[in-house]
Amino acid sequence: MTTRGFSLTTKIFLGTAFVVAAVLGTTLAVTASSAAKTADQSVTKALGDARQQINTQLDERRSALTGQAEVFVKNPAFRAIVEQKKLGDVLDQAQEAVTQIGANWVQITSDKGIRLAKSNEAGADTVDLSASPLIGGALEGSSKGAYGVYTGDTLIQTTAVPILGASASRVAGVLMAVRALDNAFATSVKSAGGSDVDVVFFSTDDKGGAHLVASTIGRSTDLDALIAGLKPVAPIEPGSVDSLSREVTMKLDVKIKGTNFVALGEPLRSASGSQVGGFIVLRNTDVEFASFNRLKNIILGGGAIGLLIAGLLSFGIARQITRPVMLLVDATKRAADGDYSADITVSAGGEIGALANAFRAMLTDLRDKQALVEFLGGNTPTDARTVRIEAVTGTMANAVQHGALTPGQRFAVRYEVKEVLGVGGMGMVFKAVDTELGEVIAIKTLKQELLSEDANALERFKSEIRLARRISHRNVVRTHDLGEFSGVYFITMEYVEGTTLKELVKRRGRLPIPVTLTVAKQLCRALEVAHDQGVIHRDIKPQNMVVEPDGVLKVMDFGIARLAKRQSGMTEQGMVVGTPEYMAPEQLMGQDIDARADIYAAGCVIYECLTGTPPITAENQFSLVAKLLEETPVAPIMVNSEVPQALSDLVMRTLSKKPEDRPQTALQLHDLLAAIG
Repeated sequence: MTTRGFSLTTKIFLGTAFVVAAVLGTTLAVTASSAAKTADQSVTKALGDARQQINTQLDERRSALTGQAEVFVKNPAFRAIVEQKKLGDVLDQAQEAVTQIGANWVQITSDKGIRLAKSNEAGADTVDLSASPLIGGALEGSSKGAYGVYTGDTLIQTTAVPILGASASRVAGVLMAVRALDNAFATSVKSAGGSDVDVVFFSTDDKGGAHLVASTIGRSTDLDALIAGLKPVAPIEPGSVDSLSREVTMKLDVKIKGTNFVALGEPLRSASGSQVGGFIVLRNTDVEFASFNRLKNIILGGGAIGLLIAGLLSFGIARQITRPVMLLVDATKRAADGDYSADITVSAGGEIGALANAFRAMLTDLRDKQALVEFLGGNTPTDARTVRIEAVTGTMANAVQHGALTPGQRFAVRYEVKEVLGVGGMGMVFKAVDTELGEVIAIKTLKQELLSEDANALERFKSEIRLARRISHRNVVRTHDLGEFSGVYFITMEYVEGTTLKELVKRRGRLPIPVTLTVAKQLCRALEVAHDQGVIHRDIKPQNMVVEPDGVLKVMDFGIARLAKRQSGMTEQGMVVGTPEYMAPEQLMGQDIDARADIYAAGCVIYECLTGTPPITAENQFSLVAKLLEETPVAPIMVNSEVPQALSDLVMRTLSKKPEDRPQTALQLHDLLAAIG
């Protein structure tokens, strides 16, 4: 058993900590700390008292607002006007309520929570406010109070009181009164608490950002930075604690306009329990902490000496890594210039060793991709338009008739069809322009019989597409959406330029080993991210893979192959809708499958790249299925002597009849391929 040495970070930390602790320990031993403790206790008490006083004033302010509102709504004439729902009369009452209640503005709703009037907006929409916890609570018959944010960043204190009908058990509507927490209120709080305590109110937006609302010390960059650095607090269940919340969310030392303060913060919440703002009480500590400041100066002096010595020690340690780091820097520069042949000879352990190993792996991937790009560059055909997503069967005229689309046609209102890209067993593929987003996409229309044969097929397919949409990776063709137009179900997806892997093998025959390895590793990355999302492709084959001109492999049709289902009996068309040459035995037999079925199919693809043909072929589908279930393919090395033995053995392992004998995950297969590379 070997003992792992300390990392560079640990060495520097231990050296620094030892020196600084020795110096500061000696300094603190001769310096009295009681002054700091006393001052801290005094400040803590002052902040606690100020915080309690603010809460008391907020409570009294809300109680007064609620009480005045409750008196106002008891007027029978007012209640009758609300029940009649004459918007002009209700608006007059709302404006009258502002004067009598002492609110900044008032809004009134019906018994259904529909806004009838807003005092400061004569033409306010009659929107439904019943979903608001504040209005909804009042509709249940009791007054509710909370805080909120209005018109951007204005922090407000709100109360909602029920307007009781002729029968006290019936609520005829709600009156909501609002008062702003502004500079005037902050000044009154400071006056009541004494000159040594300052008050700051802030609001929060829906993104968690905090904004200064009111302050008794004016505005400054220091204060703005303090507010901007506040973190939102988690929501709480309404009623789980006091709705005004009394939890302290922070206590810290700050400097504002050259003056030192200790800040104590508390959130203000909406009726739903989410934070909409808060207040901070600030205590000037320059006087209280005089003794502490003297102690701090001593600490800083001793710390400076300690850090100087620790810095020299750290420099000596850091020199140990100068050479390997410079080697990695040189290799990085060469890679930036397109030279991936650098030999990383770094043999250090710890973080530097891990970095060197990661860089070696990156250079290997770049070399493999460069080989693929160079191989594609030697491809004589120049047609690099969007791939045919499935092999074309039948005449294009019949295909167009089947898809009910023609180039130049506007489909589903927003898509302008440009050309037919292909047609296969599941439907047609078109190139189109999304006129709303101005983007080129691919549209795949689906044969109606695929969804009509089984009443549950559509729901299963929608579920599969929802999962497929969550896959976002550079090696996967992105599925955008599933839609229906004029009885035609269709899928929109990423538009891809390149050549299918099947076409590449047909044109060039066997692929070079480095090209095959980079294709295989990119396929594994695509499968890994899909399997992590719970998506099994079920139809991995060279026809469903596109190699772009820059060497990026993209796998298509995630989520679509689920439409393929086992047929009853042995028909001429075969047992399973799909491509049997690449199907795992358990899939051919209609058994439950998992990610290892995709691993088998990936092995078939790698085999074809190495040899030019699938592992097993036959003249008809009956013979093919029998062979797939009973025969073992010829090892790739027996067909192509250039295939390394380790790669041949790995491919044969992926083609095992039993799932448990294959690599169990796409990540495991990727790592095995990378080790061979």
